[in-house]
Amino acid sequence: MPDPESATGSPPPESALTAGSEPLTLLVLLLASAVLLALCFGCAALWSYN
Repeated sequence: MPDPESATGSPPPESALTAGSEPLTLLVLLLASAVLLALCFGCAALWSYN
């Protein structure tokens, strides 16, 4: 017996939410990577000057 929600042709709300939040997730990961990289360079600079 087919699922009545899939018979309508509209995507389930979970996949629509995931597709919409994917660019936001990538942006957050990019920002976190930049912060960690800046922190590493800051610590290396402090360590080299002391």
